[in-house]
Amino acid sequence: MKLEHFGMPEPGDCRVVFSASAEELEAAVQAEQAAPDAPKEEEDLLTAAVNRAILEGFSPLFAQLMEEHRLVPVTDPDFELLAVNRAEGFRAGAEFFCLPPLELERYTGFVQPIRPRPIRKLTLELEINRHHGDEDRAADEAGKKALRDRVAREIYKTRCAQAETLAERELVYQLGGEVKGALPKQLVAGNYFAEQREFNLRMQANNINFDQYLKVQGQTVEQFRAELHAQAEQKLRGRLGLLLVAETEHLWPTEAEVQAALEGWNGERTFPSNDKRKLRQGIASQRAAAFVRAHSTLTPPPEEPVVVEAV
Repeated sequence: MKLEHFGMPEPGDCRVVFSASAEELEAAVQAEQAAPDAPKEEEDLLTAAVNRAILEGFSPLFAQLMEEHRLVPVTDPDFELLAVNRAEGFRAGAEFFCLPPLELERYTGFVQPIRPRPIRKLTLELEINRHHGDEDRAADEAGKKALRDRVAREIYKTRCAQAETLAERELVYQLGGEVKGALPKQLVAGNYFAEQREFNLRMQANNINFDQYLKVQGQTVEQFRAELHAQAEQKLRGRLGLLLVAETEHLWPTEAEVQAALEGWNGERTFPSNDKRKLRQGIASQRAAAFVRAHSTLTPPPEEPVVVEAV
């Protein structure tokens, strides 16, 4: 497999054109024909063979690009078949995004409160009915109050742990506000649409109408989109900021650590050099998030739970 072209229309937006010889394509065709449930139609066979050839042959080119151009890819490559002929081979394109030139103004000293959700009385009563019904019916008034206080504290402990996890994510969100510099437009757009899909799924899961949501929030559609776009971009900057923290604080894992993680990894695989890239960055990002957490302040929640009629 041969690299024909590499370029960046804008910093961080990587475009590649590469080709495979007729011999490489034919080897992939033969492998596909030998596989169970081999495609019968020529077009389907060539498509499967091209996919096989790319997954097996593009990995060295990807590693070469990272090494020669000092790239830090942050997305999987998207491939596009440009031309294919069984007698000549094929040409294909790949697009992926890498870390553009960015500046990290600060990454320590953030402050984020831990805010557990209040407990609804209905939630409290349902919990008691499910798990403490006999105890509740046998108790006098003082015993009922003591039971409700105990169960409220149990619920509150769980919600405090959940709120702490959310607060740690907010630290990374704050970090995103400190990452300055231009981002590739298509990378930002892709993250916005991903954020929009996640929002839509939450609305469906909670059976909430979008128009009702806008009414409660006091927003127009345009205001909602602008806010969601800004949030998506800052989340993206936060994720990229973790890589910058890892670089500054030398938190990257060793090759042996990456290899050990790869052997036990059950995630979706692409091709070797990209899989190693994802695992390496995942470990580094976790370490960077822990570093930011250790050098920031999470203000504790109130000691006692808050029980309300409704939330």
